[in-house]
Amino acid sequence: MELQNDYIGAIENYRAALKIDKSPGIYYSLSYVYYKLNKFNEALTEIKKALALNPNSESYLELAANIYISQKDFKNAADSYEKILTVDSTYTYGLYSLARLYQEMSMPAKAIIVYEKITNRIGFDFDVLRKMYEIYYSYKDYPKSVEVLENLLVLDPYNNDIKKLLATLYLSNNQPDDSKRMFEELLILNPDDKDIQTELVKIYFKENNTELAFEKFGKMLGKDTLGYYEKVQIGELYFNMMQQDEPSAEIASNIFSYLNKEYPEEWIPYYYIGAIDIITKKNNNYRENFLKAIQFADTSRDVYTNIGFSFFSQGDIADALSILNEGLAKYSDDFRMNYIKALTLQRDNRESESVEYFEKALLANPNEIQVLSALGLIYDNQGKYEKSEEIYERALKIDPQNALVLNNYAYNLSERGVKLDKALAMSKISLEIEPDNASYLDTIGWIYFKMKNYKQAKKFIEMSLKINPNSAVVMEHLGDIYFGMEDYANAKKFWNSSLDLNPGNAGLQDKIINLKSI
Repeated sequence: MELQNDYIGAIENYRAALKIDKSPGIYYSLSYVYYKLNKFNEALTEIKKALALNPNSESYLELAANIYISQKDFKNAADSYEKILTVDSTYTYGLYSLARLYQEMSMPAKAIIVYEKITNRIGFDFDVLRKMYEIYYSYKDYPKSVEVLENLLVLDPYNNDIKKLLATLYLSNNQPDDSKRMFEELLILNPDDKDIQTELVKIYFKENNTELAFEKFGKMLGKDTLGYYEKVQIGELYFNMMQQDEPSAEIASNIFSYLNKEYPEEWIPYYYIGAIDIITKKNNNYRENFLKAIQFADTSRDVYTNIGFSFFSQGDIADALSILNEGLAKYSDDFRMNYIKALTLQRDNRESESVEYFEKALLANPNEIQVLSALGLIYDNQGKYEKSEEIYERALKIDPQNALVLNNYAYNLSERGVKLDKALAMSKISLEIEPDNASYLDTIGWIYFKMKNYKQAKKFIEMSLKINPNSAVVMEHLGDIYFGMEDYANAKKFWNSSLDLNPGNAGLQDKIINLKSI
């Protein structure tokens, strides 16, 4: 009946047989029929009875493992295969199944041991080696990853995908010569493959074989030779990749050092050598290189902008201002120089001085949202509310969905206690755009506080503190809300917490002192 797929009839007869003889073989057969019917609980019940009578049967253990796998119970499935292998350690299929189960359970260390046993027993198997590579590579075990890929190539010596992987992996394993050899072999077979060409060019640049690298890059672009500015653009390409690709720093450095020697009176290589020194922190000669860049850049405003911004990024306020002043003496209406100088003064706590340069930047580029936003905030701080509202309105005409402008404008209105309905509407839009922004949550909470809706105020301020629990301002706001709710104990608690974070807050000290008289 089972052979004729009459499983129901088979089950009836197997159960009748069990009344006569409770044989493990009958339990096994009954379990197998249930398994075929996808009745896994019933199948498991019967196979356990078979194993109770014959615990070392490979067939019974394997059926149990398959049932467990069907139930996604990978641990018990693995236990079953482990027991099979204690009975027969040469069972290759059992080893392979066990390794796959370990991988399914995210236990790669155990899986790799089993895969190595398989390889030692039967030699190289393509699928096993591929699994081993995945595990070794996930561990960043590059020597073992290389070994496995080399063995895969033995099985499939003409597989270009494996060769590409291996050539790239050689670089990670500090085998540049092997990588170059492999990519050069690949290029002979695939002369038009841009990926291979690009990797080879990177290798030539990295080993400082810069002329050959430029020659190969030129051929990729369909050119016999490259001019100075084209070479600069290649250097800039690798410079811009430095944040995402660490080896690009060395390549960019090699390119600009080469260009510096070939074109000693051009300013751009000096600038990039200095900028790379700042980013990599390998040398401290960036000032010297920046000054040389300025020396050779008589008619370029970019040099002042780039170097001024580099000093600003480093926190070198005096150097940044010195360079920017020199540039602005020549190009007084330059947007970027005025903007960077404004930011530099602002960072140096000279906000009142920064206004002039933000305003000059805005004249040069009237629709620049970042400048409008910065100016709106400064006017707020200076109490020039009419000007700040004018700036915010102007910014929102350009970008009505700018979350930062909406939030800052809303907070400005709430602090003054005016146009609170408008403030609330803008705050809600900013939170729709950035719902997890702690500052925006504080703003809407503060608006509700000003509206005396303390329940909503408390809700949003607490959400803000959950995201940023160390904000003295938000902590003080929560104390203010409790004070408004006449919960003076909690008001004192959060005001004191805020004062711990910002001990110099004289206004808050007064609040706490006045609270004692209530």
